[in-house]
Amino acid sequence: MSLLSKISLTLTFSYFFLWCFGPLVLQEQGNWFGLPLWFWFSCIGAPIFVIVSLSFLLTRVVEQVSKDND
Repeated sequence: MSLLSKISLTLTFSYFFLWCFGPLVLQEQGNWFGLPLWFWFSCIGAPIFVIVSLSFLLTRVVEQVSKDND
C-alpha cells in the first residue's frame, strides 16, 4: 500500500473518531456561544485538525519525494 493511501486512511479514521468523540463524551458539558460544546469539537475542531494534519503530512511526503529524486 502506498504512503499516500496509508496517510489518507489514517486521517479518515482519526476524523471519524474525533467526530464521534464530541457527542459521546462532551454531551453534558454545556454551551459556548449558544451552541453545545460537542458541536464545536465535532463540527469545527475535528475538520480543522484533519486539515492541519493533512497539510503537515503532505509537506513531509513532498520533502521525502524530493530527497529521493535528488
